[in-house]
Amino acid sequence: PVPAVAIFGTGHVGLELARILARQDIELHLIDTRPDMLSASRLAVLGDAVATVHTHRVPLLPEAVFGELPSGTHVLIMTHDHAEDVALCDAALRCEDLGSIGLIGSSGKWARFRRRLAEEGGHDAQTIARVRTPIGLADISGKEPATIAVSVAADLLRTFEREAESEGKTESSREREPE
Repeated sequence: PVPAVAIFGTGHVGLELARILARQDIELHLIDTRPDMLSASRLAVLGDAVATVHTHRVPLLPEAVFGELPSGTHVLIMTHDHAEDVALCDAALRCEDLGSIGLIGSSGKWARFRRRLAEEGGHDAQTIARVRTPIGLADISGKEPATIAVSVAADLLRTFEREAESEGKTESSREREPE
């Protein structure tokens, strides 16, 4: 199966990331609560996509999209709203069949989120640790949307390769088993 990625929030960084990931053979889910963010004119930059692109316009409850995502989907949370981000983190942590969960933001934002996810969400430290932040490659420190997007995309591609290798090892070990 091809990898799947869900980008919650298609602002400056989210759209740049979608542009990069759309050139990969993946299922790409774009989710935003702001209708203008997923307009045909704004997404025209994805016109030459290799990826299968799914858009989810969800004005009220973006977390409802989790039920529509394929098992193993890698989730990236980068909306315009901290309240929406923390609600999405909470909902993502309640889904056991997701791939990675990444959150864009500062260490201060993550400290507040960790506290809320524990106190209000009832999540334990091990569950909360499923959320990766910061996202992207640690040694790329630029703050421009395109730089962040390249860093996050490179990190995801590395994850896809590791998954493919582990699936290949699993399949090859099955092939060696005597019948």
